[in-house]
Amino acid sequence: MKRFKYTILALCVAGLTACSDTFMETNPTDQIGETTVASSLENLYIALNGTHRAMVKQYLSSQGCGGEPSWDIDRDVLGEDLVHPTASNTWFLKTLQWVDHRDSKSTLTKFGFFFYYKLILNSNLLLNNVDAVDRTDENLYSGVKGEALCFRAFGHFQLVQLYAERYKAGGGNTQLGIPYRKTPETGEIARNTVEECYQYINEDLDAAIELLKNYEAKEVTHFSLKVAYGLKARVLLAQQNYAEAAKYADLAIQTAEKEGHKLMNGKEELMGGFASMLTENKEAIWAANTQDDQTIYFYSYYAYMSWNFNASAIRAVPRCVNSALYDKISNTDIRKQWWDPTGKAEVPASNFKRFPYQNRKFTAKSSSNAVGDFPFMRLAELYLMKAEALARNNQLQEAQKTLTAFALTRDPEYKETSKTAVELAEEIMIQRRIELWGEGFRFTDLKRLNLPLDRNNTNHDKGISIKMHVDAGSPEWQFKIPDDEMNANSLMTQNR
Repeated sequence: MKRFKYTILALCVAGLTACSDTFMETNPTDQIGETTVASSLENLYIALNGTHRAMVKQYLSSQGCGGEPSWDIDRDVLGEDLVHPTASNTWFLKTLQWVDHRDSKSTLTKFGFFFYYKLILNSNLLLNNVDAVDRTDENLYSGVKGEALCFRAFGHFQLVQLYAERYKAGGGNTQLGIPYRKTPETGEIARNTVEECYQYINEDLDAAIELLKNYEAKEVTHFSLKVAYGLKARVLLAQQNYAEAAKYADLAIQTAEKEGHKLMNGKEELMGGFASMLTENKEAIWAANTQDDQTIYFYSYYAYMSWNFNASAIRAVPRCVNSALYDKISNTDIRKQWWDPTGKAEVPASNFKRFPYQNRKFTAKSSSNAVGDFPFMRLAELYLMKAEALARNNQLQEAQKTLTAFALTRDPEYKETSKTAVELAEEIMIQRRIELWGEGFRFTDLKRLNLPLDRNNTNHDKGISIKMHVDAGSPEWQFKIPDDEMNANSLMTQNR
């Protein structure tokens, strides 16, 4: 693998509020790791803070590479529910058209390897040193090691979903996955099988869960036991192990709610715009919390996905919802107000274009401030994972009970209508598409369920979106391995 510079970000405090980008960029882990970072548990925790901060930094000198929030845009743009109504601005356009992820020279394919392996190698540096320093604080030791294991599992899970064929329950899963790196070394390494990748991901999460049972995370920006349970549920859902997925989603819900987290409820909370959600409600259980004095300019999520920030991407191409999905939303569902079907809603200025089905879900703090919170995991997702897993495991009564508890917080007049397991699973998936729109799940949901991409008979313009249908199981569902990796790693094999 090409040897990148993996930044420790060594002056971040627990709340990620006092980081100097200049300092962070001049202190790579491969230079200071052994002498400074690995000298104490406290310094390892500072390095862990830096890795969390790396989730929302800019990479590859590209506005479209703003850490995990940018990946959430990419994964939804690759689906059918996030619509570009015009081609007036080209950010994410080639991703929408299914061009960039199939081009081994593109910034997008390189971004995946650069970003996720950065998180993985930083986590391996922490794991390589956490047992070598004095264990002065058992809680801190459990936290550093447990969180590092979560990072390693998370990074590999994101990569294997993008760069490999889907996991097939009941199959051997001998298809090539991605290299699973368990040490900080950056030498050449071959791709593990998909089965091996998921085995190692689960092993890391299982170990993390045991450690985090004895750890109280200081901030929602950090991994905690509830988040580890939630990550485990995501992985098991991708493996179609529905009984275990339901179990871990429920554990995540119970742990989160015991700590005071709750589903958003009512118009005031649901229409809050998300940018200030960490201070205004308790639904986020793992999130980025970027402070107002930490300007992230035009690589911010809200510079592309809000409706009101003064960026060319928003002025020219406001993000819209799939019209067919919008029509499935009950008129009494508060979330129907997350989009404007008329194209006539108020905009900040006359140079902001308006289109039908334009997003109102994500609201920047102002037209001049793109800094904001971003949820990596919400309680709503946990409820929907539990409901889906129960339905697909034919536990219909419990699935409906879970769905109803969630749906009533969004639609006070929600009525149960599904009769069969198939109908209930489809209803849950519609709820999931509505709820998690713009949060990065649709491409991987289609892929894990072996469903086709189908943008026909919607407000997708064929001249803009280009790719209107892709068969399930097509090689196009795999990202190409970036040329940088192919050139630096003779053991790497390219995807079809």
